[in-house]
Amino acid sequence: MRLNKYVLFAIFAFAVMHSQQLVAQDTLKVNKTNNKVFISGKPFYIHIVKRGQTLYRIAKAYNVTVEDIEKENFNIKAEGLSVGQPVKIPISKEKAPAPEKADMPRIHVVDSGETAYSIARNYHISLKNLYSLNPGAKDAIYRGQKLFLPEKPDTTTAKVLQDADFIYHIIKKGETLYSIARAYGVKARKIKRENNNIDPNDLQPGQVIKIEKGEVKYADQKPTAKKKKYYYHNVKPGETLYSIAIKYETTDTKIIEHNPQLTRRELLSGEYIKLPKDEITLPDTLPSQPDGMITQTSDSLLQDTCQCPVDGGKDRMQVALMLPLYSFTNDTINRNLTYQKIYKRSRIFLDFYEGVLLAVEDMSKKGMNIDLHVFDTENDTLKVKSITESSLFPYFDLIIGPVYSQNLPIVVERAKLFDIPLVSPLSTEPDFLKNYVKGFQVSPTEHILHRKTIATTKEFKADNYIIIKNGNRPEESFVNAFKDEFFRGKTVNEIEHLGYAEITYYAGDEELNLDPFVDSLHNFVILPSSDKAFVSDVVARLNTLSENHDITLFGHPRMINYENIDIQFFHNLNTHIFNLNYIDYESEAVLDFVYKHRKFFEKEPGKYAFYGYDISYYFMHAYQLFGGRFYCCFDQFYPALLQMNFNFQQQNKGSGFINEEMLLLNFQRNYLLRPVTESNR
Repeated sequence: MRLNKYVLFAIFAFAVMHSQQLVAQDTLKVNKTNNKVFISGKPFYIHIVKRGQTLYRIAKAYNVTVEDIEKENFNIKAEGLSVGQPVKIPISKEKAPAPEKADMPRIHVVDSGETAYSIARNYHISLKNLYSLNPGAKDAIYRGQKLFLPEKPDTTTAKVLQDADFIYHIIKKGETLYSIARAYGVKARKIKRENNNIDPNDLQPGQVIKIEKGEVKYADQKPTAKKKKYYYHNVKPGETLYSIAIKYETTDTKIIEHNPQLTRRELLSGEYIKLPKDEITLPDTLPSQPDGMITQTSDSLLQDTCQCPVDGGKDRMQVALMLPLYSFTNDTINRNLTYQKIYKRSRIFLDFYEGVLLAVEDMSKKGMNIDLHVFDTENDTLKVKSITESSLFPYFDLIIGPVYSQNLPIVVERAKLFDIPLVSPLSTEPDFLKNYVKGFQVSPTEHILHRKTIATTKEFKADNYIIIKNGNRPEESFVNAFKDEFFRGKTVNEIEHLGYAEITYYAGDEELNLDPFVDSLHNFVILPSSDKAFVSDVVARLNTLSENHDITLFGHPRMINYENIDIQFFHNLNTHIFNLNYIDYESEAVLDFVYKHRKFFEKEPGKYAFYGYDISYYFMHAYQLFGGRFYCCFDQFYPALLQMNFNFQQQNKGSGFINEEMLLLNFQRNYLLRPVTESNR
């Protein structure tokens, strides 16, 4: 089947690039694709076979031999080609793409807010190079102006990333250990000492080396009283030459002129740069310091100061997708089989991956060029660590995953270093968000769930409220919070006449105390526990009780996944739960997604395919519209998704964001499952 052959590529692909439409109209003509993957470090084109195409025609289109293709696709010789089948086409070594940015356009059209320096930095070229092609730009540039660019980037401006102890330099083509040492004013042997895993005689573009901050020669040291013709600005994290130039009403060109070290690298936080007094304007809000030094508060990334950028959108991005696909295990169990079998633990993540691919497809139709890099993390912390240390890692604009909470801190540590947003798609553990403003957790925490449950149950009108507690784990924090809210503002007399009771029950007990249930009244039962054995037992007993009592059950989201509970019980109990998603199969968008999924993968989409689509589409579209600071624009961004709604809120100043949006679902007694809205509550 086409699905199984496709799945093998899904679990082997470590860096899927230029994901494009998987199936096109039938044609005899073979068009060379840009759909590429790296498998065990070796580059391939992935060609999707169309009706009427032959192995010979495909080989000719890619300038390889039939034998080259058969060697890399062991099943083709025995089974032949089939429509929709993905075929690996080997790419010769000299044509393999380096882990660099794509080739640049020859012309850049200046947009509002751009400067010569910001344009040069964006294209990884020096100001000198830009001015040599555009002499007039040295005096001024204006919106709409066309600037000529070199065919390839040069290496005169180095990207600088840093933490408290080290500067991390990303090696560019042509750089040597000694040229890097000169740029930072450090002895080459000291750089070599800190990077003993790198061969100084064989530096590769994209490699990252660390340089001890204490050894670095900054643009200028702390100012002295003798240098009266300059003000000195202490660079703060996040500042750029452009932002400093705007602050002091000067130009980035003039700043570089007086700080020549900046012609070969970007700013370093903590260094002082010289600002000529006669060429700047001192802002009123910045106090002058002794010896002519000026300090400045950096632009905080905290939510209360975060401003949605104007014209910040992008049309290209590098996305890393980290999923436990268990490629080695799948390869092992299929080695001696005549049919394809998928390892159980990888199935939901393959579904998720399929949804991401369809989201990339839809984003490409919106003009977004996405390079999708897929990494198989398994559940191996060492493997995750090796991914974060790869030369590609610093270039990512967005990371989705990993899914296991124990692997998140490993990736977050490096993502923070390179200022990369990271989305945790499934974990409910929020620890990784601390001091990481670009961290995003899709699944709400138990605390958020409890808060929403309490607020919502207050709106239900019932005669009798009953909380059933798990005797082994009684959820006292929830119960106490519920009572505080339930009894708030009521007098002692009112409380005495309220129908409220708590039942403590141990799973497996012969009897459930039924005394609090009243025959003639509406009984509203809250079951806060997520323990499978306990919940299954209680729901079965409540179902029996519902034959003679009017009961509405409010339960934990996980209980609908417990296969040992008859779904009819939920309907009999008029059950309400919060859930992250709801798939409406009458929706046109959902029907279109199902159609495309069937067409591409020849199977029905699993639940996690919808997850993969919504999560990846949301963040990729946000980046397209708002750029890297998209999180400042959440209050303006409400895209139509398939099965989810998002409401990302920063939990504490300086921390990341958690989605607080959940849908209230009702298992109605007419056997329908429907979301509860204001109109039908």
